[in-house]
Amino acid sequence: MGSSKSGKRKFVIKTIAFIVIVLFFLKGYLEEDEVQKRNRILKTYPVLEALNKIDPQRFEVFYKQAFSSDNATSDVMISTKSWVNSNLGRLLNSAPDEAVNEFGEHTVNMFDTFLNLDPSGVFCFNVLYPGVVGSPDIHNMAEYTKDLAFKRTYLNSIADSISQNVKVDRLPVEQVEEAIASIHVKLAEKYGNDYYIEDPKELAKQPALECKSRRDFYTQLMELDPHLSAEVIRYLNKPE
Repeated sequence: MGSSKSGKRKFVIKTIAFIVIVLFFLKGYLEEDEVQKRNRILKTYPVLEALNKIDPQRFEVFYKQAFSSDNATSDVMISTKSWVNSNLGRLLNSAPDEAVNEFGEHTVNMFDTFLNLDPSGVFCFNVLYPGVVGSPDIHNMAEYTKDLAFKRTYLNSIADSISQNVKVDRLPVEQVEEAIASIHVKLAEKYGNDYYIEDPKELAKQPALECKSRRDFYTQLMELDPHLSAEVIRYLNKPE
């Protein structure tokens, strides 16, 4: 059961990363005078600066999509999600521990934000499982996380480390899997057998529990030795 649950962690990581990146491309989220000049955008929004460093060609595509009246918000979201799914694993597996762990902390903060603003867990659940109960309110999501647009994130740390050619000291797979299994055991003791439920329709009956258990997974993960926690995140996000 542990390996199955680990698969869900990988899904969550990519989902949350996608959410954060795509928010800053939503049409109407920025005032018109704030998107007049490209260099002002890069200077104002660190997440876009990071994306431009990581993949300049894709940044230009996203920039044109996001601020063109010819493209629907859904098209921008799909394009961004595709880029994240194709590249996040590669980036995390080549980045230094510090940047990878920033990603883990970011994930914890996102869950905390969603649960603090909607303790019922419904909003968070709809982000994780869109369409099972309802769809996430994109505009509310942007409002909830708008401050992140002006902060440096793990993407900036990854972007800054690209030129460093960091050599990652890989740990044995058995050690990484043991760490994951240990966290699962602790959380199963806390939440009972419900922790291992996989069916989204069953999970929807307790949306807050599902989101809290996922947050707690990353919270405990970040309490591990920094190199081990980074290796777990890399393991859960193997390059495609």
